[in-house]
Amino acid sequence: MAKTYIFDPVGIDRFDPTPRQPASGTLVRKVQPYGCPKNGTMGHCYIAPVAGSEKDFCLVLLNSLKDAK
Repeated sequence: MAKTYIFDPVGIDRFDPTPRQPASGTLVRKVQPYGCPKNGTMGHCYIAPVAGSEKDFCLVLLNSLKDAK
């Protein structure tokens, strides 16, 4: 099973959220869309809600993800 994270926006994710960005506190997982830069490039990664589809991905800062224990 993929590792899950809690989305807690910081920086630009909080200041200027994208339309598909999940709400704060949402459980998310990292996804790697085809043809996109690798996760971790320049401190960013692609995420999708755990309960949603991988097609609902968005780009966020790595610092906006907290481990879900």
